[in-house]
Amino acid sequence: MSKDFKTKDLNYFINWLERSIADENIKLYEYSDFKNIQPIGNGSYGNVSRVNWKNSNRYFALKSFVNDKQTLKEVLKELKLHRNIDYHENIIRLYESQRWNSVDVIQKYSFVLEYADSGTLNTYLNEHFSELDWSDKYHLASQLASAIEFLHEEDIIHRDLHGNNILIHQKNIKVADFGLSKKIDVASSTSKVFGLIPYVDPKSFDDKENYKLNKKSDVYSIGVLLWQISSGHKPFREVNYSLRLMLSILNGKREEIINGTPVEYSNLYTECWRYEPNERPNMREIFSTLKATVTSEIIICNFNENKKNSFSSEKYKQNSESSKRYYI
Repeated sequence: MSKDFKTKDLNYFINWLERSIADENIKLYEYSDFKNIQPIGNGSYGNVSRVNWKNSNRYFALKSFVNDKQTLKEVLKELKLHRNIDYHENIIRLYESQRWNSVDVIQKYSFVLEYADSGTLNTYLNEHFSELDWSDKYHLASQLASAIEFLHEEDIIHRDLHGNNILIHQKNIKVADFGLSKKIDVASSTSKVFGLIPYVDPKSFDDKENYKLNKKSDVYSIGVLLWQISSGHKPFREVNYSLRLMLSILNGKREEIINGTPVEYSNLYTECWRYEPNERPNMREIFSTLKATVTSEIIICNFNENKKNSFSSEKYKQNSESSKRYYI
């Protein structure tokens, strides 16, 4: 196939993308609108950079992607999907898209996204785990569960949950990278294994199963992420993520429970990573369990604070009375 034909074919799909963007009322920014471009990582089909808006010091993230027919289709799918879900406070916000011209005059595109100031969950735990108590861990876990429950309520499967696409901003969870997400009604019946092995539903490892990734696949990934929040590091960090590990997980290998983990927390994530999907809880049950613990901790903290304040007030009152008696 000639280069000219490829260029014409690609330009056809770029024009299609622009028409689709216009139909969806999606705002397009120009590359010149941004400054101080700094690469910070990779997404499911492109690179991610940190940038400043030209008229301010506010940070944004640009997620770029390569120009090919399949990617452009996936990009529009992600763009449309993202616009319907990013109003949840624990999902990374999309600020529409941006385009620029490359040397060969073929237009390229990026998503303009909310910037997460503490990077990925992996990075955050590596750098700040010693500062976290169980109240902090429960809050992270609860926020993560809330975001994925919200996706499932919208009949969206993320399909690629792991420590590199869960972000942290201002100490709060931000779920990102919807490049592999699917509405349930369009999910492939022969979904491939995506993501990093320890986080992937082991049911999908067995070719004989012809297994379709589903909501309970996300639940399995959540179980591993809850374990990671409790441990401070990636699962199976001492072994290569290889076929051998895949087979071990398929045969029932799981990470060890970390000493000091609350029983209800470890019970929850071990239920999530059961092999049979119908034995795993759903996201509503997971979120409800975590939320109940967080709520009870808040009540206890408020009670203790009120008790402390009440004690201080009473002590002050007693001291005041003593002072009055002294001066009479």
